[in-house]
Amino acid sequence: MASAPDDESVQDLRLKYADLVRKYQDLVERSDRRASQGLAIYRLGAFGLRFSPSALAMVDEGRIQLSNARFAQLARSTRGKLVAVEPKSAPSFSDLRALLASHAAEMLHGPTVAGDLLYREGPEVILSIHLERGLHEGREVVLALIEDVAGRARADQDPARTREALLHRERLRVLGELAASIAHDLGNTLRGASFQLSALRGAASAGGEGADPVRAIQQRVELASEVVTRLHDFAHTGALGVTAVRLDRVVSQAAALVDIDFRDAAPPVEVRVGIPELPAVRGSAAELSLLFVNLLRNARDAMPEGGIVTVTGRQTDRAVLVSVADQGKGFSPAVQPRLFEPFFTTKGVRGTGLGLWLASGTMKRLGGTIRAQNRPGGGAVIVLTFPLQHVSRAARPSAARRASARRGSSAHAPPRPGRVRHDGPKT
Repeated sequence: MASAPDDESVQDLRLKYADLVRKYQDLVERSDRRASQGLAIYRLGAFGLRFSPSALAMVDEGRIQLSNARFAQLARSTRGKLVAVEPKSAPSFSDLRALLASHAAEMLHGPTVAGDLLYREGPEVILSIHLERGLHEGREVVLALIEDVAGRARADQDPARTREALLHRERLRVLGELAASIAHDLGNTLRGASFQLSALRGAASAGGEGADPVRAIQQRVELASEVVTRLHDFAHTGALGVTAVRLDRVVSQAAALVDIDFRDAAPPVEVRVGIPELPAVRGSAAELSLLFVNLLRNARDAMPEGGIVTVTGRQTDRAVLVSVADQGKGFSPAVQPRLFEPFFTTKGVRGTGLGLWLASGTMKRLGGTIRAQNRPGGGAVIVLTFPLQHVSRAARPSAARRASARRGSSAHAPPRPGRVRHDGPKT
C-alpha cells in the first residue's frame, strides 16, 4: 500500500509547477510580441509593395505570383514591342510579363544570382529592370524591380541640350562675322575680275576666237558673285532666301559650265540632259547650280575611262525628281553608308569630302531629300527630290543682272547663250 506524500514533497511540486507556469507565460508573451512585430512588418511591407513608385513583382514557376499596383499599371501601358537597349543582344518581347518570365527562367537555370536590363518601348518609355534570385516557401524565385527612367533620361539631356544650343549660337555668330568678311573681300575681287573679263570678251569677239571660253569664265564669275551676295545676305539676316527656281534651266546652266572641262578631258565625258519643262521649286538658282556642278564632277571622277553622265527629271503628285546617273563602278558596301558624312572622300588628296555633305544640307533646308544608290546595270545614280510648294518670284535682281547693270548693259538686250534667267514658270 503506497504511502501518502509528505508535506515537503507537495510543496516542492507546487514550486516547480509555479515556475513552469511563469516560464510558459513568458514564452507566450514573447511569442505574442514576435507575432505582433511580424504582423506589423508584414503590413508595412504590404503597404510599401502596394504604393511603391517602383514596379515590384515576384516570378515563381514562370508566372507573376505577387506584384504591386505600379507593376499592374506598367504591364497595362506597355503594349508595344519592348526592344533591348542593354544588353543589345537580348531578345525583344511583346509585353512586360513575357519579358520577366523569360529572363527569370534563364536566371533560375543559370549561375547568375542578380542582373540588370534596360528595355525601350518607343521614345517615351525606357524600363530599367533589376532581377535577383531569392527563396519563397523553400523554392527559388526571382524578384524584379522595374522603373521607367525615361523622364530621368530627358532631365539628364536638358543641360547637354542647353550647352549645345549655346555653342550653336556662338558658332552662328562667328560664322556670320566670317561670312561678312569673306563676302566683302571676295566680292571686290570678283567685281574686278568681271570688269576685266568684259574687256577680254570684247577683244575675243572682235578677233573671232576664244569667245566661248571667255563666256564660260564670265558665267562662272557671275555665278560666284551671286553666291557671295547670298553669303553677304546671310551674314546680315541670319537666313538664306529662296525663290522660284526652274530646275530644267538650272541643270542646263550647270551642264554648260562643265561642258568645256568634260570635252577636253582624256578620256572625254559626255553629259546628256533630258529634263522636260518642270514646275518651279523652292531654292536658289546659284546654290542649286553649284550643287549640280558638284554632282556632275563627281560622276566624271567615277568614270576614269570616260563615259556618259545622264541627267533626267520627272514630276510626281507632290515632288520633282532629278537623277544624275553615271557609268562608273558604283558604290561599295563599305562606302555607301558614309557618302554624306563631312570630310569623307574616296578621292584621296584630290577631294575635300564636302560636296555631298553640302548637297545633303541644302536639300534638307529646302525640305527635300537626296539619296545615292547603285544602278542595276552598273554605275551609280544620285536622286534629288524637291517638294512641290507655293513659291514666289525673286523680289530683287540676281547678282549677275546687277553686274550687267553696273557694266552698263541694256535691260532689253537679249540674254547670252547659256545664261539662265530666274523668272517663274511659264503660264
